[in-house]
Amino acid sequence: MFEYFLFGMKTMWESPVFSFAFYLLASILLLIFWRRFIIVRRSGGDFFAPFHIANGRFYIHNAFVFVKRIIPLNNIRRIEVKYIRSVKLNGASYHLFIERKDGKAVSFFFGQSKQNDLLVKNLKNETKNYHIRIVIDG
Repeated sequence: MFEYFLFGMKTMWESPVFSFAFYLLASILLLIFWRRFIIVRRSGGDFFAPFHIANGRFYIHNAFVFVKRIIPLNNIRRIEVKYIRSVKLNGASYHLFIERKDGKAVSFFFGQSKQNDLLVKNLKNETKNYHIRIVIDG
């Protein structure tokens, strides 16, 4: 039975469509991990955390945010966090919305876990010196 599996895999690898799709997906995943690694190295936070606050800056670790992911806390007017309940098998998540003083906004999603619950809970304490309005729903 294992021989049939190996024969099928070998046949699929000979197909240019399968090999192109595999290399494309591998490149995209490598790019995502690289973007996350770079921002985590600059922030000094945890690799699996969605964001980190340090040195007067808000670091967004999400690799799918394509604007500046380092925001000075002095430039933030409001941070809004909404808890989104799970629908079927998607799992619960948070939606974080950052409104800057210049009118621009950044928004991203991250999953719900014990570590992320603690990050959201401590958000007010970490930003209290910067007079940022924090709204947490849920």
